Amino acid sequence: MKKTKKARKSSSAETSLKEALLLYSQVAELKKQVKEASESRGRDEGRLTDLEVHVSLLTRLLTTLCVERFGMRIGTLKRLVRRIEKEAVRDSQILELEILYNLSKEPLKKKNPLSGDIKRDPWDQIS
Repeated sequence: MKKTKKARKSSSAETSLKEALLLYSQVAELKKQVKEASESRGRDEGRLTDLEVHVSLLTRLLTTLCVERFGMRIGTLKRLVRRIEKEAVRDSQILELEILYNLSKEPLKKKNPLSGDIKRDPWDQIS
């Protein structure tokens, strides 16, 4: 029971048609994802701008409060801000190292949460 040339051509045409439809659907899905990504980018840029405005306003408010209401000198305020920036950088670096460590660590076994060996965060003791 050999297939004739017409039957072979029609089956190969059907196969190529199915492949073309599959490619078309994949391209349509990619177009949809690109459109969603561009819309999301626009929203994110707007939110980022709003956040920048809010941070600027809060900075001005805090500076005004410190200088006018609490009587801080400008030099003292600048030193305080520098110290806070250094601490923020240090904390972000520590967080990055912890994340890298957790990514490289293999899960050995789960600890029992009721074991009583609960470690407290040292930052809770400081503040």
